[in-house]
Amino acid sequence: MKYPIVQVKTKDDLWLYGLFLEAPKSETVLINVHGTASNFYEEYFIEVLSEKLIEKGASLLSSNNRGASVYDPYQKSGAAVEKFEDCVKDIDSWIEFVMRRGYKNVVLSGHSLGTEKVVYYLGHGKYKDKVSAIILLAPADSFGSHRLYEGKPNVKTAHRVDVLLEEAERLIREGQKDKFLPRDAYGSHEGIMPKSAESFVNFLGENSKLTEALSFHRKKLEIYGQISVPILAVIGDGEEYTAIPTKEALELLKSENKNTETHLFKNCDHDFQGKEIKLSEVVINFLAKLSL
Repeated sequence: MKYPIVQVKTKDDLWLYGLFLEAPKSETVLINVHGTASNFYEEYFIEVLSEKLIEKGASLLSSNNRGASVYDPYQKSGAAVEKFEDCVKDIDSWIEFVMRRGYKNVVLSGHSLGTEKVVYYLGHGKYKDKVSAIILLAPADSFGSHRLYEGKPNVKTAHRVDVLLEEAERLIREGQKDKFLPRDAYGSHEGIMPKSAESFVNFLGENSKLTEALSFHRKKLEIYGQISVPILAVIGDGEEYTAIPTKEALELLKSENKNTETHLFKNCDHDFQGKEIKLSEVVINFLAKLSL
């Protein structure tokens, strides 16, 4: 048996792990980039999607990035300490991995925060011209959703962010950039996890690179508008992280880039629970139209 757990080392010496499921003689691979504090194995839709992809002759690499889980004390990595723009190093390493194995068609897919990393990569990545298509599953505006909800001021969360930004900036000035903020510091829906002072400012400060990705709240998607490959965006109608109403977010994606195909699933949550087969069918049909 070919061991399916693989690893790469980034240029800044971070080990990343992934699940690599290969279809025989395949030239197409879908690389999935997980969301906030997740990992390569957590979302069930990956299991269902992998089966459908392999049936159609495409491989799947479900990859970890440096934002996997909340915190890894051995590597000092995880969502609590990552810098958003470092996602480029992670995706570079995984694309190098599949290119060394002869894959010619690279489909870059992301879920939640992973969609923002995918879009950002298409603006800054070393191998962005090697990407044949991108897939955005539950596209998110992580920066904007800390300020807005359904297009209206998210007053409670925005106030918490402002208070914590002041605290984080003070800690950085005092040389304590690695000190953790409270366990509910980060997360637009009432807070879900801690962040180091440095990571918090990196994600939610005024110079955040997140605003270059999917800034639905700004109604302008500069990098996204310049993407020249086919794009698939799929989202549920449940509670999401788009800052503006979900339908408006999908309309913005289509108006900003004519290469966009969108799908809105009814009675569907952020993780596509119960909709995994439907999601897989949409992805397979999208790739079939591209002859990938």
